[in-house]
Formats: sequence, C-alpha cells, structure tokens
Amino acid sequence: MMNRKNRTLAFLAKNYHPFTQLTLEMLKGASDALRIFEIKGGESFNLQPAGNEDALFVIKGSAYFSDQSNSNVSASQIDAQPVLFNNAITVSTDSSATVCHVDTTLINDYLSLKDISDSANDDDSEFLVERLMFLKSTKAFRLLPISVVEKAARRCQEISVAKGDEIIKQNSSADAFFILLEGEAEVWRENLKDNEPQMVALLGSGDTFGEEALIIGGVRNASIFMTTDGTLLKLSKADFDELVSTPALRSVSPEVAQTMVNKGTEIIDVRYEEEYEESFIPGSRLIPLPDLRNHIGSLDKNKEYLILCAAGLRAAAAALLLRQQDVNAIVIEGGIKAWPFDTAKSMDLELIMFDFCPFAQRGAISLQHSEIPHKLTYLDPDNLPDWFAEVSPFGKVPILRVDGKTTIFESSVINELIASISNKKMLPSDPVERGLCRSWIEFGSTMLSQLTGMISASDESAYKTIHNSFLENLARLEQQMKNRAPYFAGDLFTIVDSTYAPLFMRMDFLNKRIDLYNENDFPKTMAWAKQLLSLESVTTSTPSSFDDIYRQFIRRRGSQGYLINLIM
Repeated sequence: MMNRKNRTLAFLAKNYHPFTQLTLEMLKGASDALRIFEIKGGESFNLQPAGNEDALFVIKGSAYFSDQSNSNVSASQIDAQPVLFNNAITVSTDSSATVCHVDTTLINDYLSLKDISDSANDDDSEFLVERLMFLKSTKAFRLLPISVVEKAARRCQEISVAKGDEIIKQNSSADAFFILLEGEAEVWRENLKDNEPQMVALLGSGDTFGEEALIIGGVRNASIFMTTDGTLLKLSKADFDELVSTPALRSVSPEVAQTMVNKGTEIIDVRYEEEYEESFIPGSRLIPLPDLRNHIGSLDKNKEYLILCAAGLRAAAAALLLRQQDVNAIVIEGGIKAWPFDTAKSMDLELIMFDFCPFAQRGAISLQHSEIPHKLTYLDPDNLPDWFAEVSPFGKVPILRVDGKTTIFESSVINELIASISNKKMLPSDPVERGLCRSWIEFGSTMLSQLTGMISASDESAYKTIHNSFLENLARLEQQMKNRAPYFAGDLFTIVDSTYAPLFMRMDFLNKRIDLYNENDFPKTMAWAKQLLSLESVTTSTPSSFDDIYRQFIRRRGSQGYLINLIM
C-alpha cells in the first residue's frame, strides 16, 4: 500500500507543474520536500516558508489562506493554482481538507537534476543522476545548491572496503572526507582518562565522517571500522573545503551575535568545561564538541543557535554537524577571544538562608532551575554564627556568598545575579517585558508580606483588613495573567516564577486550612500556581517537608495571632 507521501506525489505528478516533469525516481527523492497536513473543519494553523517562496497545494477539500495582516485572504481547492507565500501564512478550513506544503527550493533542485541528466552524455547520464540523488539525500549535501552537489558527485572517488577494514585511525592526520555509500561501520574513541576505547556511534548508508578534523586542522578524534563489506565515497580536503564546508556554514560578527542574543537567540559554547569555567558568555549553554551528537535531540529545529568556541574552528565543525541534522546553527566569528562584550567566570556560590524564608527560597529555586553548582547553608535564626553580622548588613537572609569572600544581599538582587550567569534564559529579551517582570516581582513581595501579616494579625478585624487587601491583589494578579501561560512570560521560566512559587506554596497550605480564597475566582493564577508547584526545582527547594517548616514558622510568627487555632 502506498504511504501518504507517495499518494500525494502521485496526485501532484498527475495534476500540477512542475511535478509532471519529474521522473519516477526523482519524484521518490522529492518526497523530502513535502509536508502534508490533514485539517479538520474549523481548525487553523500557521506555516513558515522553508525557502524564498513556497507553495501550498490543496489535495482534498478546500481551504483558506491569509497572511499575518489578513490582507491577503484567498480560497483554494483541488485543481486551483497553488498558493505561493514567502512569509508566515495561516491555513484554515470550514470542512475537512488535506493541504500539501512544498519546499520549492528542493523541487527546483530536482528540476535541475533533470536538466543535468538531459545535458549529460548518454554514457554517464544515468550514473551521474544516481550519484547526485544519493548525495542530495544525505544530511551533508541536502541543503547545498544542486550545482555544488553536481561538482561533488563528479569529484568523489568510489572505494570498495571490506568487513574489518580500519578506514581512519584516531590521532592520524586528516586528509579526506568520507560518505558511506553502502555498508555499516562503527566509531570507536579512546577515553582521554584511561585510553580505553569505547564505541560511540554506528554509521550506515548516507552517513559521513572525517569533517571535524578537516575543519579544525587537527588529527582524527576517533577510529572508524567497517562491520560489513561496503562502498565509500571520498572527497579530498580541498574539495571538502570548497564544496561542503564553506557553502554550508553561516557566520556573524560578535556585534550581530550580541543583537541576536538580545532578541532571544541562544549561544551554544562547544569548548571544554575547564575553558568555559575560565570565561563564558552569560546565558550560554555548554556542550563540548565531542558530546554534541548526544545533545542534538534536545535542540529545537525551529530555532536559530549561535555557536561559540575559543577562536572559531571548533564552532565551525559543530555548526556543520548541526546543520546536517537540520539545526539552524550560526558561527560567532573569532570565538570568545574576539568577543568584546561582557563575560563571566564560574563562581563558587553559597546561598545562606533560613529554611522557612520565602525570599531565600526564590534563590534556591533559581539556582536549581539553572542547574548552577551551589551550596545551600541553613542557619538557625535563634543561634546565628558570629560571622553573620559581618556579611548581612540588615541582619536578614538570603545572603549569596561568592568565591568564599564577596557577599550579595537582598533576594531580588541575588535572583538577578543568578539570571545573569545562568545558561538558561531567565528574563525576556524585550526591555519593556523585562521591566514588567521586575515590577511584578515587587508585587509578589508585597503579597508575601500580606500572608505574614495575616498570620501575625492579633484579632479578626486586623486579619480581615489584610485579607481583603490580599484578595484585591490576587484579583490584580489574575488580570495580569489573563494572556499568560504556562509561566508569567509564556513558555519561558523566569525569576518572576521563582518569586511566586514560594508564595503559591504558602497560599496552598493556608487555603487547605482556612477560607483564604476561592480557586474558581482566579483560574489563570491557579493554573500558573499548579504548573510551578509541579516543578522539581520547586518541590526540592526546601530541606525537608514544607508543611512542617511552615507550621514551625506559623508558631514562631503567629503564636499570639487570630489564626493560630484555625490553622494548627
């Protein structure tokens, strides 16, 4: 039975140009250029073009198409001309429909293949097109222009290999790039610590190897052994540099990279850990080049990533690998040596706190969410060490001690510092949104103080005054959360979330024991609270049972208060 893509290709080949011009073999290869969507009545979704101008074909039913301004609304059905678009477009339908998104750049490549076939000598036409189609289907060549792939097809040397052959040897000099045409191979790498070889990857038809050492200019970092008989295609270093490496890589200056970072693009640093600890760009993520293949699955193929190393060579190797895996990777020219903006170094961090303090808990959540190595030190407020007065000007926690000497106080300042050195983005890029986040952090501090005020209230009248004000603020928060989910800044966990999580933990505790608020009155805020309270960084942010810790706090602050008997 034909699969959905083959059925769609057969339909396109029968009804639409340019598919009518492609041979059956070319049509099979062209399936990579298709995305097929089954739409139910009333549904809609957005599409981004893959090339300069893509096409949408209606295969079944009818659909409506509009750009982001809704100024170009059109309807289409079977036998109509395709809808061309070069910006985001919305697709919707009143009844069920099938729509095919075609990457016209790839289709044009297959048309070029036909032209090459028609113009080649009869003797080598079939062989050349077969080699071209194979190379074009591999990850290394798929994104390259067809003219470049044609040159590679003509220059590749075909080599027969046997089971057990060692194709390249670790620590040998690099002089060629290989594509596995037929057969299977294993990648073995010696462990740097004990020189014990380990198998790190399996290779099959279409896989490539040898590029990393060619780009960096060093020696091979692994050995490749054939596990079956097979066939290799070999490109010289000069041909690799001309046809594969240079055309596939994009790079930007540090200044452009900084602008991209300000707009939310993430930096991946592919240096070794010890290099990263000496100096890193705040917000960057460390993935050493040898480990990069194991982390590709964690990257979003719909995003751009900036790649950084010491001077640019390892970043180029990493970017080529990522682009072969459909990850949009861009090299930062000159590496961190040419980076003219702020850098940081890994720090020895110690967060000093009381176990019941919600303001200190914010920092613990932020540190755990960021996966920043740190130490948590819990003090007894009734038995403070002599040094505490020296490091805490106000006699309060939290205190963040850096490298055993510098101390930072005030929870909001500590959280900002954590955000600035985190390899996870913890504030929005937009300056207005960042300001809004900081405003609502202060609002959260006010609500925390109101909870403590209610616990300490001496009589019912004092309690109700604070309680009414608290409910008014909760209503204000609900209004703010109207268009925000799952976190305050949408999908991004920020220091606003680490600020409100301790508040929501205490609200939940109290609401189970007194009529503090009605959850149905604040659905958006409650959904946010539920999301935060399910996170591991939140559930593990206290040294023991939160309920026990908070009960002890209530006894401490509210022993003479109006609520003590109702709560306990």
